[in-house]
Parts: sequence; C-alpha cells; structure tokens
Amino acid sequence: MTPSRLVRRIAAVTIAIAATTVMSAGNAGADPPHPFGGVALTIGCPNQGSLMSLTGLTGQSGPEASPPIAKGEIRFESFPAAAPIPAAAQVTVAWLNTDTGRSGIVDLAGVYPNLSATVDTGVGNVIATGFGSINLGSGPICQNNPAIGTFIA
Repeated sequence: MTPSRLVRRIAAVTIAIAATTVMSAGNAGADPPHPFGGVALTIGCPNQGSLMSLTGLTGQSGPEASPPIAKGEIRFESFPAAAPIPAAAQVTVAWLNTDTGRSGIVDLAGVYPNLSATVDTGVGNVIATGFGSINLGSGPICQNNPAIGTFIA
C-alpha cells in the first residue's frame, strides 16, 4: 500500500469517527446531583426503636433550568437516607473553591426533610462538607458526623 493511500484511509476513518462523535454528542447539560462521599451518620439518639439516623447530601452544578442553577453555582440538598426519619434537622454546608480560594458557609433551608441552598461558588473545583444536628422529637438533639464531597462548578 502506498503512503498516500494509507494517509487517505486513515483520514477517512478519522473523519467518520469525528462526525459520529459530534452528531451523537447532543446538548450538553448539567451533571445530575452528585452525592457527598457518604451519608452523615448520627448515632446514639434513640428514634422509633432505632439508635441511628442517616442523612444524605448531594451537590448539583449548573447551568440547570429546573431547579434554576447558574454556571458557577452548586445546589446543595439534604434528605433522609434511611428510616426512621428525624423530626427536624439543621444542616450546614461549608465549601471551598480550591481554584479561586472563595469559601463560605450556608445553612440549608426548606421544609424538612428536604433542605437545600444554591451557592455561588464560582467556576472551579469545590470541596464541601455537610454537618448539623438532628432532633428526633422525643429525645435530645444530636450532632451528626460530617460528610465530605467534591464538585466541579
């Protein structure tokens, strides 16, 4: 096979692969909610016969239309990860954009058990930790162990 014929064959295959990739790429959208590195575990507070409660945390980067999240923002959400569901909770997220140095602390708000907050972290890599307290209704208020996650805003 001559060198020019080999080059034409490689070009034909490369162009076909590139065209297929571009046509199948579709519209780029935001990533789905990304979980923190584990659930926030609360132990030692009796609740409906259980000695522990689990709170899940996620972060979702923008841009996203519903719920509205702009580019450079992350929406943090908490939810009960397993029964029994605590009577109330206060969940806080502390975050740091490791690319820009921006940081902050935000209390998640809403109707428990689904709390959320959208934070302008700026574009870049973000590390966050979620922590808080759980009120199981019939007992003491307990602190839950923090959960840590990394996100790209």
